[in-house]
Amino acid sequence: MLDTDERRLLDHSFQPGLTEKRLRNIAINFFLVLVALGLFAAYGIGLFWLTGVAGAILVVSAVEKISYAREMLHYKSLVRKLVHRVEQLEGSNPTALGAHPAAYAERQIELDQPRTAERHA
Repeated sequence: MLDTDERRLLDHSFQPGLTEKRLRNIAINFFLVLVALGLFAAYGIGLFWLTGVAGAILVVSAVEKISYAREMLHYKSLVRKLVHRVEQLEGSNPTALGAHPAAYAERQIELDQPRTAERHA
């Protein structure tokens, strides 16, 4: 039931090295910017260059944040699809869009308990 992008995303979720790579890249970028700013300060490079570096940092940061946000949206979509599939397999009612599956399941249990108690009485 998963399309190719969802299968790829699910496969990537089992590879912890990708998260470590992202964290490593963030640390490397931080230290490179820190070194660049230190060199600029040491050699007295003007405001024009500092502004250019700040602009580049903002662009790279924005691209990283947008790509991360898009990836999280894809993960949420995949999780919803998997939750609905599990609900189908269990024969339970599908969780409504925007509802929290765990809260929904707890509510179903609460609703079913009085019925179960009535049957046994």
